Amino acid sequence: MSMQIRSDERSKALHRKIAEKLRNNPSLWHIPKRNIAKWKSRRGILTPAVREWEHILNTNPKEQILSILESDSEESVRLRSSSPFTGILTDSERKRIFEFYNIKAYRAA
Repeated sequence: MSMQIRSDERSKALHRKIAEKLRNNPSLWHIPKRNIAKWKSRRGILTPAVREWEHILNTNPKEQILSILESDSEESVRLRSSSPFTGILTDSERKRIFEFYNIKAYRAA
């Protein structure tokens, strides 16, 4: 398995877990908007991808956003690479997913 494919699969797994947590705990929805606001205040300008996320978060229903997080589409893969959803997963949740994909890569070698 190539490193890029493994990275994309890991990102999708992380974002599926994020989507699950957002469904189960709607109070977490403020986190991506807070991250974008923080990045904007620190940098003064947002990257095009983060501006796109800002637009998505401000104009789309939650189920459509969750669909973006979980989709296999090229657009979703691209958007996940600039995700503002950092901070939703705990360190242990992230670690379990990273370990799974590190073991998977080791077995594939």
